[in-house]
Amino acid sequence: MLRVMSVFVLGLLTLVATSCQRSTAPVEVEGTFNPAAPGFIVRYHSGVDPVATTARLEKKYTFSASHVYTALPGFSAQLSTAALSGIRRESAVSSITHDGVATFANP
Repeated sequence: MLRVMSVFVLGLLTLVATSCQRSTAPVEVEGTFNPAAPGFIVRYHSGVDPVATTARLEKKYTFSASHVYTALPGFSAQLSTAALSGIRRESAVSSITHDGVATFANP
């Protein structure tokens, strides 16, 4: 009886753990490429440590972030096609957007 209960509990824990994992489907890149701002803005899921995660991704995909955002976790960087492809599949990433240029007009 104890063995059956152990197998049941192990199976239940496995089911819960796998259902809580984030999908590894690639994140779609939003926005339009702008040659005046050729980089990307990458946002992480809530609760992800942006400093540690960005450092890990920089090393894994050989790029340098131009800025790491902590209030809304993520970073901005120019990314090679290979780096972008890999980062799109990272479970910590929630969205990727082409960078852009903002202008303000005087009233």
